[in-house]
Amino acid sequence: MAMINKPVNKQAVMAAKALAAKRVKAAATRKKRRIRQTLDRFVVLATSLGTNSRPKDSSGWTATLKNGTTTVNADFDDFGVARFPTISTLTSVPYLLTIRDENGVVLKSFNVPADREFFVARF
Repeated sequence: MAMINKPVNKQAVMAAKALAAKRVKAAATRKKRRIRQTLDRFVVLATSLGTNSRPKDSSGWTATLKNGTTTVNADFDDFGVARFPTISTLTSVPYLLTIRDENGVVLKSFNVPADREFFVARF
């Protein structure tokens, strides 16, 4: 049996290869990027206990983070959030968190572990 050789159009073959390479490259760049949001400063959220966990009305409250001799204070807003502008996240050391009311009475103390962006204080 004799084989019949057809003439090959080299331009068509090269164009097909280029198109296939373009498709592979386009498929490789369509990877789904995972967007990760991080908080730049440490935040404390004061909520109530129970199934609702509603934010506390914390106007006038203060939060204190203490580690050894370092002490940092922050004020709560009306929605139970205290932001510590001098502590960047992820925290590198554990802290003792103390929450005081507007009269300076200690409401609750918590141990905050290292490697945190925020802490939810439920009490």
